Amino acid sequence: MTDLSNKDIIVSTRHLSKTFNTKVATEKGWEQKTVKAVSDISLDIVRGETLALVGESGCGKTTLGRILSLFYTPTAGEFTINGENVVGLKRKQIKPLRQHVQMIFQDPMSSLNPRHTVEGILTEPMKIFDTASPEENRKKAGDLLEAAGLPREDLRKYPHEFSGGQRQRITIARALALNPAFIVADEPVSALDVSVQSQILNLMKDLREEFNLTYLFISHDLAVVHHLADRVAVMYLGRIVEIASRDSLFKNAVHPYTRALLSSMPTITPNKGKIGKVLQGDPPSPIDPPAGCPFNPRCAHATDICRQQVPMLEESQYGEAHQVACHLKGELI
Repeated sequence: MTDLSNKDIIVSTRHLSKTFNTKVATEKGWEQKTVKAVSDISLDIVRGETLALVGESGCGKTTLGRILSLFYTPTAGEFTINGENVVGLKRKQIKPLRQHVQMIFQDPMSSLNPRHTVEGILTEPMKIFDTASPEENRKKAGDLLEAAGLPREDLRKYPHEFSGGQRQRITIARALALNPAFIVADEPVSALDVSVQSQILNLMKDLREEFNLTYLFISHDLAVVHHLADRVAVMYLGRIVEIASRDSLFKNAVHPYTRALLSSMPTITPNKGKIGKVLQGDPPSPIDPPAGCPFNPRCAHATDICRQQVPMLEESQYGEAHQVACHLKGELI
């Protein structure tokens, strides 16, 4: 791991893993299998930053996000929030921590109760944690709605009366209801029109400064990530394969998977070939991951060691703050 000892770490994990049991149809009938959704994640998130988590669908991004937002319990490893260990805590012990960690979901309509007014949606978390009087809660709800870019008068409306972008503003306001320090945003703009996406992203940037927030921003859209993120972690088949500052990763991508993702980004000018497409075939199943580097079956540069040994995150040629889990480290790519 990069030395962040002089930084204010808000979320930290060491060797974090999450598995799920599932039944799979085989020639012999249904068999119990284990899905390795998240494997050996060691990660530090610095207070006040936006760390983007990117990768293909099914790579484990959402599972990791739900662990860090206290929805899922990890199968193994260490996990702390503000220095307090979360692993092993009972539900009653976790409840106070939920005030400090909130989540913004991908689909705002499905995450808002259609039977409640906006006021009811925003004040419900306050009532659960009994933070203030009903009058104070109502005033705070109006303040949060205005901070999210909607008029206070909209407190009386219902979710179906708003557009998709407006509903996402409401979910963002709800995420702020308990004054959290850390917010997990899981594809928060992917369901919105491009013009609305930029408005929501700019809103999130403004709110981060105003409320001193820290984001884990989950996305598959690298253009969106480039606009918002301070650092970027690239995930593949449950593992982080590269992590660096936004500028270093976009300029000096090392892992062949990261390079493939970047080569797929739409650009105004044609790709001059500095980053070539190296993806082959489909992603392996997390039920039966390959031996060695998880990316080796699709990597044009894989060698014997890649097929035998899992590479660990290590300092790249671009410094300790730019880490990569690749035996080649870009030397032959």
